[in-house]
Amino acid sequence: MTKTILITGASGTVGTAAGDYLCSQGHNVIGVSRSIKESANSYTKTAQIDLLEEDDLEKLEDLMVEKDVDAVFHLAWNIPVENFDTHNAWKGNMDMYLNVLEASKNAEVPIFINGSSIHAGTGDIDAYTVNPSFETTPEPYKSSIDPDSDFDLRKQQPEKLLDPRVDNPDSPYGWHKIMTERILRDETNKGSFELGISIRIGGVNKQDKPEMENEPYFYSLYWSHKDVGRTVENILTADLKQKNGYHQFYGVSDNKGRIFNIENSFTTVKE
Repeated sequence: MTKTILITGASGTVGTAAGDYLCSQGHNVIGVSRSIKESANSYTKTAQIDLLEEDDLEKLEDLMVEKDVDAVFHLAWNIPVENFDTHNAWKGNMDMYLNVLEASKNAEVPIFINGSSIHAGTGDIDAYTVNPSFETTPEPYKSSIDPDSDFDLRKQQPEKLLDPRVDNPDSPYGWHKIMTERILRDETNKGSFELGISIRIGGVNKQDKPEMENEPYFYSLYWSHKDVGRTVENILTADLKQKNGYHQFYGVSDNKGRIFNIENSFTTVKE
């Protein structure tokens, strides 16, 4: 069945990866960004909208209603100003999030997908910090991430895989992402959405390869474009009578060295 999804931050790598896949599967995909071009081929429709401008927010809500949007995937985030490596939190990112959430509620969109981050849960994993430190990464994660080790956390100590329900931020950025998760959980529990999902997104790059300059352990948190697309489609087409409420999980592929629990893609958060 064809569904309609609206993606904010549509000019970014995750948005285009999801858009490419969903379009290839016949879904209607609306890409929204302040800088997106009308010719963007990852979407069936695009709209230039500034999520911090009141007039544009009215346009956003009208677009959701006009196109009878089934789901919103919120990815818009000013990464140059606020990321795990900037040591800074920017209020504008939370404002954009709250604006899109409010527009989605007003338009009665049933599914809201929040683009969170692994950095909401990797506070103890020094290998993933700005200045990666393998030596101070605790076991058993150190051995699992080590490319020269035969240890496989997935098979040998799966109970130690990082739980997507545990809050352990590594930066102000990570704390901001936790705030977005908690807000969506509360809104979903109040009935604002039939299904609320926070995805703690791992490593996605334009090249769609498990390697990244200056990130030596990127391969262990890589999320392939195909897995991005399939994950979002599974949410978009979920049977809302069976899969509802609030859930969050790690958006990471089943990589060698993986330390994240991804087995249950619909993981209900602990209260």
